[in-house]
Amino acid sequence: MKKGDRNILLGVAIIACIVGAWYMGVFDQFITGLQQKDTTKIITDDDRQNYLNGLGRWYLIESCSDSLDPATTRTSATNYKLYWYTRQGSAWLYKGTGTGVYVTLEPADAGYLWVVMSIPSGQAFYVDYQKIVTTNQYIDSYLYTDVDGDGVKEFAFQYNMKGQQLPSSGYPSITFYGFITTYDASFTGFNDLTNDTAIGQTTNTQYYSYYLSASAAKKGIAIWKVEVKITTTDESKVKLKKLNVPNIGYLDGSAFDKIYTATDYRYVYTIARSFDGANYVTLASNANNRFDMTLSLEYTLANSDDILITTTVYYLVAQTEASTSCTESFYAQE
Repeated sequence: MKKGDRNILLGVAIIACIVGAWYMGVFDQFITGLQQKDTTKIITDDDRQNYLNGLGRWYLIESCSDSLDPATTRTSATNYKLYWYTRQGSAWLYKGTGTGVYVTLEPADAGYLWVVMSIPSGQAFYVDYQKIVTTNQYIDSYLYTDVDGDGVKEFAFQYNMKGQQLPSSGYPSITFYGFITTYDASFTGFNDLTNDTAIGQTTNTQYYSYYLSASAAKKGIAIWKVEVKITTTDESKVKLKKLNVPNIGYLDGSAFDKIYTATDYRYVYTIARSFDGANYVTLASNANNRFDMTLSLEYTLANSDDILITTTVYYLVAQTEASTSCTESFYAQE
């Protein structure tokens, strides 16, 4: 066979393979990855009524920024993950991930799309669910739940697809705006206080100017619990009057649970045990890096009393939801 004939046969074979692969769907995933919004669809009157009820095929776009630095965008599938779901009864139905995705909503979806956000392992961010809810006007509610059954809870936002603005042609689209907050892994904690060495034996109230400091601007922590520990078993000697907690304000001693051990008693105030409901304390650019935590104690000390007072703030590590803390102590002396 001549060389030219061999080349012709080879070319025919390659074309045949490509055509066969096309019909077998080998390139579907590749094409899906490059898909752009289809602008050729004409919206009929029937389509319009269905879309106004949240039914039909939608084009979904995602965007995510740093909560404390909106000009800084975060990277999908690296800094955060975003998934599109619908929910029928208690069943979560996965529809896709990322941006530029087409999803079809059915009557059983009740006109709602669910947007699930999580932080991948090793990424030092919190999902700013509060800002997400206030920024996206079509979010009706949210859940903090284990959507995919892997034992880890995620924030799931119920997005109302009814009454959306519709184009004259092309599939209608929505844009979900996500926000995440950078975790302050090097949070510096409390300022140091000196011992209070001349309290006396009469009943009196003292104030201590505690405050927290961040390690850098545009970062934050999620406080879930605060505690004041009194290292004595005689409750008559020291009572918690008030404690100022950032974003919450002054808490009266009666708002705290009291826990007893063999060597001390503790005033404990629990804010929330998870990312949902925790107290997010953040430092914005050019803001005062001082979060007031003034402590007020009432003393009735006896001769030679020397009591250790320890204040602890517990906060959640980003992504893992593990607890860590910062603490500061001083001695209260008669």
